[in-house]
Amino acid sequence: MVATEFNWQVFGLVLAGELFFAMGLAWGVRVLSLTKLIGQTYWMVVVGVAGVVIISGPIIGLANVAILAACFTVAALPMGVEYFARLISEAKAAQAAREELVK
Repeated sequence: MVATEFNWQVFGLVLAGELFFAMGLAWGVRVLSLTKLIGQTYWMVVVGVAGVVIISGPIIGLANVAILAACFTVAALPMGVEYFARLISEAKAAQAAREELVK
């Protein structure tokens, strides 16, 4: 492995990019929370993790971005299935409770 000098300017630009991305994502979370979009928590986490990994690309390299993307994708699948299954179950229970009240 060849040692290379650390580029602090690139590191600073990446951190600035991460900061602006996080600010935009926080604003998006605020806006979406008002819409009560189903599954918004899961999708905001997916977008957040993907954004951080991609923006860090100039520091960690394309190969590492691809590896991390694959790892996070594999990890996100079972969590997503559980999350959406729970949302569907809760929605069915709420609908059943509403129907019971109408009777």
